[in-house]
Amino acid sequence: MSNNPAESADKTRSDGIALVKHASFKDIDRMGETLKGWEVSCTQLTRGPFQGMLTFLEQRDLQIYQLRTQQAVQVMGAKPTSRWLFAFPLVSFPQAAYSCDTSLTTDCIFGFDAHREVNHISDPHGVNLGCIGVSKSLFENYVAQAGRDDLDEAFMKRNVVVPEGTRFAPLVCYLRQLFWHSQQQPELVNAYLDAKLIEQDLLPLLINALKPRESEDSLRLYPRADIVKVAREFMAMNLQRPLTLADICQAVHASKRSLHYGFQDMFGMGPMAFLKVLRLHEIRRILLSAEPKSLQVKEVASTWGFYSMGHFSRDYKQLFGESPSQTLNR
Repeated sequence: MSNNPAESADKTRSDGIALVKHASFKDIDRMGETLKGWEVSCTQLTRGPFQGMLTFLEQRDLQIYQLRTQQAVQVMGAKPTSRWLFAFPLVSFPQAAYSCDTSLTTDCIFGFDAHREVNHISDPHGVNLGCIGVSKSLFENYVAQAGRDDLDEAFMKRNVVVPEGTRFAPLVCYLRQLFWHSQQQPELVNAYLDAKLIEQDLLPLLINALKPRESEDSLRLYPRADIVKVAREFMAMNLQRPLTLADICQAVHASKRSLHYGFQDMFGMGPMAFLKVLRLHEIRRILLSAEPKSLQVKEVASTWGFYSMGHFSRDYKQLFGESPSQTLNR
């Protein structure tokens, strides 16, 4: 087992709270566990060794993240409720991504409804997102200064907004520069955070970008999202049962055609391939947490429905870029 899943470099305050943190990850679960205050599960969707990077900046009432992966992922679960959270692409989505069943095909800000859990599916090329977490009291102060009475609870329930005109670009440009400087000059970024200079620059840019276009025709709920969600939940509850496509269709009251197109659009694979991915992730979690001498890979694989070790080892290595025995002996 690895005791060092992430490589990181911190610049800390005297009270031990990290102001600037950079970490790289070779395991998707370890990356999810590092997100402060989040309780999320992460699923790698595309094949190959996982590589993730997290830049995290903090100033008591303000948290700023950059999250990057080279693999497509799904992130699901609870987010902090004590602050407003705003996520957005730092590079335009090359293909559709999904947030809470909404198809994201253009530059937008999403995820800020405090009453909805995270359910983000990246586009097939991976993730390059910025995320701003700001305490509700601090956000309300800046909203009042800007005279933006429209940014109320009703607005937050929208959860996704496409900014008007050129309002989005200055926000993204500022954050790209901030993340670059946090790598090159972390001490300077620390000083700016302590002096609240970043807060004073960033929050007005964010509030300015939260002005929606008059028409948001580019934002649509994906019509098959409901059946995909129910099917995924059914799979997750029955991972160790032998399931057929007919079983899943019957459970969600959907045709094979609808289910196939839904999973293909949202996850880039059919439902049975996605079921295999979920099972492989469960096996990987077991292998990573086990003592190598106390576990037989074959026994774990068969428990999760893989009875051909040849096929299992091939599928495992294609998804994670390493053999099951290599994972076990980390």
